Amino acid sequence: MSMKEALENCTKVLHVEEQTPPEGYEGKVNLVKFCYESDGCQVYGYAAEPTTMEEKLPVVIFNRGGNREFSLLQPEVICRYAGQGFLALGSQYRGNGGGTGQEQFGGEDVNDVLHLIDIALQLPRAKKGGVYMAGHSRGGMMTYRCCAIDKRIVAAAVSSGVADCVDMYHKREDEMKQVFHELVGGTPEQLPEEYKKRSAVCWADKIMPPILISHGTADWRVDVCQAKEMDSKLEQYGKEHRLDLYEGFGHPLKGTGFFKNNVAWFKEHPISDEANA
Repeated sequence: MSMKEALENCTKVLHVEEQTPPEGYEGKVNLVKFCYESDGCQVYGYAAEPTTMEEKLPVVIFNRGGNREFSLLQPEVICRYAGQGFLALGSQYRGNGGGTGQEQFGGEDVNDVLHLIDIALQLPRAKKGGVYMAGHSRGGMMTYRCCAIDKRIVAAAVSSGVADCVDMYHKREDEMKQVFHELVGGTPEQLPEEYKKRSAVCWADKIMPPILISHGTADWRVDVCQAKEMDSKLEQYGKEHRLDLYEGFGHPLKGTGFFKNNVAWFKEHPISDEANA
């Protein structure tokens, strides 16, 4: 069964289109763009699998950064994980990339990620014992939230991730403050509970799976203090985790070994072939 056919057979999936893989991945991965239902919204995403492997595969859910049309999920990211032997899926979140509804920057749109887990574990080629999750920047915030909610996440990797929205709000420029106003609904002083809900440093005790945190010390978008604070909180609560700091590197972490380390981290925490094993 092709990936297109497998996704078409999944509940919540509305339609699927085969895509030509980006340069460098032709013949190595199968790529599709699909639309699925989440809380009544139509949400778009990508899925990819390696072409050369017949056995069941571990799933990676990747959470994009940015907001709305800024930093939309690119198929290259999904293909990169598929090229490492994973069944990879990622979402644009509701209201983005042609989808319906309104994203909330870590609010109810977290359900768009949780529903991806439901879809992924229906796929015949997916190992059923759970999924891995990776997130970059805002996607790190989404990953932290999911890791405090869903026991099916076996291990997670957060790169340049938002862990404290209050810190981010006060340190970023007016343009980013406006994003918070429009998508969260106000300032930290006006909506303290909404900011707390999006800030994993406030509830690190709720995190369930092992987490690898990667961050550049020269990151101006998400201050490295957030990664250090999250590391301290996870240590305080005895949570399995690791913090990798990249001296002098900025937000994209380009030129570092973070992706290779993400893959190694996942492989150190194997997923069972069977559900609830």
